[in-house]
Amino acid sequence: MAEAAAKGAKQCTAIVSYQVKHEDIDTFLDAWEMANDFLKKQPGHVNTTLHRAISANPPFRFVNVAKWKTVNDFRTATQATGYAEAAGRLNPYPVYAAAYDTVRP
Repeated sequence: MAEAAAKGAKQCTAIVSYQVKHEDIDTFLDAWEMANDFLKKQPGHVNTTLHRAISANPPFRFVNVAKWKTVNDFRTATQATGYAEAAGRLNPYPVYAAAYDTVRP
């Protein structure tokens, strides 16, 4: 089991937080859809949910949570040739991202 995890064979969750001004919401959502359309077609993609803050003045208006079969699948997808083009319209929005594994269910 530890050997499989060391090789990136363990399922991972990618959590990506975006800083989006209120007036940019529609533009952001269009850009996010384009990037998501690319990623969900990649090998190892399990699912994605986009969350929108309901708090007033949140530091991150949107948080994307994506499940991948392995961390290697996630890395391969986000380093693929077409990803930069698909996600390019997200560049104006500061992003904070990391891949996680489950510690406790």
